[in-house]
Order: sequence, then C-alpha cells, then structure tokens
Amino acid sequence: MAIKLKNLSVLCLCLFLLAACHKSNEQTRETLLLHNGKIWTGNDKQPWADWVLLEGSRIKTVGRGSNLPKASRQIDLKGKLTLPGFNDSHVHFASAGALLLGINLLDVNEDALFIERIKETTQRLPKGSWITRGDWGAYEAWEMGSEGSNRNRQSWQPNRALIDNITPEHPVLVTRFDGSEGLANQLALDYLGIESASGLLKGDQLEAALEQVPESSFERKLAETKRALEECAKWGVTTVQDMSPLDRVDIYRYLLERDSLLTRINFSPSRLSEIYNMMENGWVIDWEENPSPAGDEYISFGTIKSHIDGIMGGRSARFFEPYSDNSMENHSWRGGWREFSKDMDQFKKMLIQADSGHIQLRVHAIGDEANSILLDILDTLDMVNGAKDRRFRLVHAQVIAEEDFARFSSRNIIAEVQPYHVTDDMRWMEERIGYERCKGAYAFKTLQEAGCQLAFGSDWPGTNASYYPINPLYGLYAAVTRQTVNGQPENGWFPEQRIDLATAIKAYTQGSAFATFEEDLKGQIKEGMLADIVVVDTNLFETEPRQWLNARFDYTIMGGKIVYRGE
Repeated sequence: MAIKLKNLSVLCLCLFLLAACHKSNEQTRETLLLHNGKIWTGNDKQPWADWVLLEGSRIKTVGRGSNLPKASRQIDLKGKLTLPGFNDSHVHFASAGALLLGINLLDVNEDALFIERIKETTQRLPKGSWITRGDWGAYEAWEMGSEGSNRNRQSWQPNRALIDNITPEHPVLVTRFDGSEGLANQLALDYLGIESASGLLKGDQLEAALEQVPESSFERKLAETKRALEECAKWGVTTVQDMSPLDRVDIYRYLLERDSLLTRINFSPSRLSEIYNMMENGWVIDWEENPSPAGDEYISFGTIKSHIDGIMGGRSARFFEPYSDNSMENHSWRGGWREFSKDMDQFKKMLIQADSGHIQLRVHAIGDEANSILLDILDTLDMVNGAKDRRFRLVHAQVIAEEDFARFSSRNIIAEVQPYHVTDDMRWMEERIGYERCKGAYAFKTLQEAGCQLAFGSDWPGTNASYYPINPLYGLYAAVTRQTVNGQPENGWFPEQRIDLATAIKAYTQGSAFATFEEDLKGQIKEGMLADIVVVDTNLFETEPRQWLNARFDYTIMGGKIVYRGE
C-alpha cells in the first residue's frame, strides 16, 4: 500500500507541474490585438470587423464593438483599412531579386540615364560582382503607360566609353530588351577575351559571351532573395507562388531556419521534366481526404509549371487564325509551340504521368488555340486518370475563343491571371490580334461567370520588355478599371470585363489560396486561419482607383509577426 501511495504522490506531483507549466505557457503566449480599424475580413458571414486578436501564428478571434479582449501587445489601427495578406499566384522570385539587387534598364534609352543606372548599381554591389541583363530600350517602341496612341521609334545604342571609367571593379555585360545586342565594359571584355572598341556584341558572339558569365555565388543569391523578400513585405504580400530554379529552395530553407523568411513560399518547378524529382522528393498533392500540398505552412510544394505556347509580344503564342499584323512574307503565321508541346503526343503523355503521380498542373497558355487544346487535355485527364478536384491551372488564360468559355462550367479550373497585363498589353494588343479577338482577352468577368476560380498574381518582375510590379494595388486597379496607369481609355479597355473591388481582393487572397489547396489556411481574416494580415493607409473602398496607385502599407503581418512597418 505504501508503494502505491508513493506512486500516487509522484503522479499527483507530475500532474500539478504539467498543469502549472501549461498555465504558464498560456500566460506567456504572445498575443497581438489589432483594434480601431476598418477590417475587411473576406468572410461573407462576417465581412467587416473592428478588431482581431492574434495568438501565436493564428487568428484567435474577430469581433466588433469596443469590448476588447486582453492581449500582450496592441496596435491601434487608427481607422485604417485592414485586409487579409495578399497571395501572389505567379512570381519569378529569383529574377525579381536579381533585378532589384542588379540593374533595371527597361526605361533607359539615352546616355545620361544609362550612366546613372550603372553607377548606382556599382555602389550597391560588392566589388567584382557582374552587372548583367538590364534590358535597355524596352519602352522605346511603346511608351510605358500608353494605350497605343503614342508609339515611339528610337534607336539608341550605348558605348563602353560611357561607363569604363565608372566600372573599374565591376564587369558589365548588359543587354537590349530583345536580346539583339549587348554591351560589355573593358573589364568584361578582358575576361571574355574579346577586343571591341565600342563594347557592342551581337549574334553568336553575344550568345557565347553570356554563356561565359560566372554563375552567381550562394551569397549573391541569398542577398537577392533577401532583397526580394523585403519588397514583398513592403507591398503586403504574405505568400508568393514561385517558379524559380530549384537551387532557391535551399535558400528559402536557410532563411526559414534563421527566422528570416518574410513571405510564405509555394514552390513550383518550371520544367515539366522535373516531375520525376518531385515524385522522388514527395513534392505532391495529398488527394486522399482533404487535398493539401506537401511541405509546411512556410514552404510548400505540389505543383509543376509547364508551357504549351509562347508569348504574344514575340508572336509565338498559338492562335487559330494568323496574327493581324503579319508581314506579307509571313502572312499565315499564327504562333508556335513550346517545350515538350512541340511534340504534342509526348507533351500529353507527360501531363498524364504528372497527374497520375498526384502533381497539380499549371500550364502557360496565351493564344486561343493553346487554351482550347489544354481544355481538351483536361478532358483526357478525366478519362485516363479519373475525375477529381485537380484544380487545373490555366496560366495567363490570356485569349479565350468565344465558344470555349462554356467549357469551364463545373470544372474547378483555376484562371491564374495577372490583371496588370491588361494595363500594359493594351498598348499593342489590337494591332497584334485585332479588335474581335481582343474581346476574349483578359476576360476576367466572363471567366468567373463561366465557373473559373480567379487567382490573381503579378508575374513579377515581368518580361524583358516590361516591368510588372509586385504591388497588388496595381493589380486591383487594373482589374477594376481596365485602364493604363495614366487613366486611359476613359471607360476602360473592353469595360464589360471590369470586376468590382471585393471580387478582385478575393481573387488576390482566397482565389490564390484555393489554387494551392490552402483555402482553409489563408485568404480570410477568420478564426483559426494563419495570421497573415496587412494594413493599408488608404481605404480602397472609399477612394477613386487612381489613388490606390499611391497607397502604401502601414503594416504587413505574417504568421502573427510584423515583417514590415511603414514610415
């Protein structure tokens, strides 16, 4: 009996200590109360709130009125608009970091600005770092912010004499936006073993020179990633769906281990051939009961990015009919195919194999024929692998043939679209494919009415002909107005495709979360959701869209942690 009583005493002591420990943890657990705000929750059952209580990395409660819960920390929102954190469904993170830390010459077409940009970059990068790409002259042909009426035809060329004296310790090999020529400084020419008085390189010589540029170091890639993460936090983006090279995963993990990952990453390899690595690594969707991606709340996997056609700017997007501005010599050209889709049978086989291996598919499709063929392939996937909630992602879904809109009904197809493309591409779209086909271009409202789930993104940092900002307010502006940043045309380009602000925000939050099977974690300010929240200094619901372009974020909170605080 004595032994039993002794054991009972020990057990009671253990239970007491556990209870005390639990109580202590409850008392010390970090809580953050955001109050006195105009909180748009995205939750249709409770669209607006006055305060939200965060506990750890999650949202504990959301409420209205002045009866506030206790919290270890508080932020007075001072009446500011508060929203769910933005989830950018389409980002090229490595390219964005390289551009931010490196050089951007898209708007450069004269000597003084070229010299200024090169000099700024030398001051930002360590000695010995290469300065590459840049894409000068992108806005020479079409002025940024125009809707096609102020076309510009200049032909500026740089010379190494402009920069040799300011780049004695930085090799330079920058390129024109169309890749037709590059400029090397003396230091780069010496490294490449090339003699050139002007520094201008073209054709095979330029291609060979670019291949000799040393790969960036881990430290350079890390610095680029940190810079890109800072930019995301600054603009209220708490998740990015990234399509960078595979080596960036190690960098994300490195930062996560050091509590320095300021944005959640949903990573998607961008080559169809990577499906075998994905299966081996277990980077697949768990489709058993509640579909969810592999990984964790910070870095997740499960999707592969592929391409069926090219881009309209280069006339490589695939259409049923020829381009409207074809030359007489090439009057029948209607675009081509890309990657494995050059062998359509092989392309279909690999998509079927990826789908059967529980990998979600996202496929770049620009032209109307390209999008139509992908809808055919989706029918094939249903027949071969069986119907399921695969959330097939049409990346860009840029131009849809009128008769194909009806095929989206009840399919849970994701229209992974980038509304800022409307603002930028209207400069030349009608010239390229004509007015009638433009009726099916960036048709966000029709896509949604047809049954598509809109998932908004930026395509940051853009193409070699245009910069697409990560700032989601530009995307909201474009979706709501369908105007250029200069407010043209007055009523919007094909205004019948405009959508309202609440729908646009949902596409940039809930829609993007749904696209990655994470709608139960992200996209709403709701009890139990991840505490990803942003505070905007401008009430988007009470101001004109033009004012949104100058709005700033006061706070970006990711997982209950303040990762950005505005000035």
